[in-house]
Amino acid sequence: MTNDTNGGSRIPSTEAAPVAIIGFGTAGVNAAIALRQAGYRGAIDVFSDLDTPPYSPILTSYYAGGMRPYDECFPWTEEEMGALSLNVHNGTPATGLDVQAHVVRTSQGDFPYSKCVIATGSSPSTVGFPADCGYEPLALHSMADAERMRAALEDPACRSVLVSGASMVALKMVEACLAQGKQVTLVGMNPHVLDFNALPAAAERFEARMREKGVRFRLGQTISAVSVQDAPGHPDGRLLKVGFSSGDVEDFDQIAVAHGMRGNLAFLTSGELDVDKGLLVDEFMRTSDPDVYAAGDVAQAFELTSGERRIVGIWKNAAVQGACAGRAIACELAGGTPEDSDAFHGSISSNTIAVDGTLFLSAGTIDPGPGGEIEVREGDEMTVVYVYRPTDDGEGRQLVGFNITSDTDVEGGVAYDTGAMLTLRIKEGLEGR
Repeated sequence: MTNDTNGGSRIPSTEAAPVAIIGFGTAGVNAAIALRQAGYRGAIDVFSDLDTPPYSPILTSYYAGGMRPYDECFPWTEEEMGALSLNVHNGTPATGLDVQAHVVRTSQGDFPYSKCVIATGSSPSTVGFPADCGYEPLALHSMADAERMRAALEDPACRSVLVSGASMVALKMVEACLAQGKQVTLVGMNPHVLDFNALPAAAERFEARMREKGVRFRLGQTISAVSVQDAPGHPDGRLLKVGFSSGDVEDFDQIAVAHGMRGNLAFLTSGELDVDKGLLVDEFMRTSDPDVYAAGDVAQAFELTSGERRIVGIWKNAAVQGACAGRAIACELAGGTPEDSDAFHGSISSNTIAVDGTLFLSAGTIDPGPGGEIEVREGDEMTVVYVYRPTDDGEGRQLVGFNITSDTDVEGGVAYDTGAMLTLRIKEGLEGR
């Protein structure tokens, strides 16, 4: 692997232009791996906004909470990356993409491409947080975010943290705070945690376990105001006075915000590629331009439960999509046509999160639709919620989603086995329609 951040537009040679990969998370890395495994031996230019090797966003909360060392956040070794022979342009994000000229534009110059994979991922949003309050809230996505959060939580002057948001990212922030021994409060605008992923019975059991661990909740509320007060003995000599939509006011040492994620597509010119919530792609991850592919959090691909093209922003999905794009590109550059066996035939939206020993699993949809049913089964150690819709012939019902909340997180345990079995039932039912 070579690192090239020196400028100048590249002059195309008599050889084919390189394959460009924009973004270097799991989608980008797996696209590169698949290209090489499929026999592509040409140049691969990677444009990354990072100054570090590719990392796992899943592990950033464990680093922030002091539960994992820094080095363990990087899934691929230097030797594995070196074997791919990539031209990695660190700290060089794409500033534009000219699909007519087949050029990636950067601050370091223009780079031609034969095929391009857009795998720029997503960034955390702080929309709704008072932007002019004089305090920059903690976030959790990049390694830089994790380092800032870890430093804040390891400060002995920090005793209380407010986490704003009720998503999985917000709950991993809560876990990091608990691991660092902080008093943590979560505020969320919806009635329950696990926004848009959990039905009430599953969310309530999860909340109950969190309360047992000392987490305080302000659900159905939002932050209405934040003011910075002088306060010796607190982090940076200041205290954060927070007003809530309920009218309450409370003091905190730090605030962490997780108000959703947004795809990193600002570098694209409007109208050049078909975009909805993300880049619309076919079964081989091609966008509306046949030489431009997309994978991961920016790709809107087929989702089995809905039968629509949707973004499914999970690590495994990004890896599979990146690999699909890489194989298709290698095949096409060799003069072939990608085979159906190498296509991306759709994903099922699924989630897994464990917070301080409490586990939540889900797959499919939480919307039973017209004539559908929701069935709740409470056990001593876990709650399972089943989501059914009528079969196409109207004679029966079909499992289309589930939630599991387990009081224990045991790898290979009953909760994981049940989740795997139910996910397979959903997939088999959808494929048999």
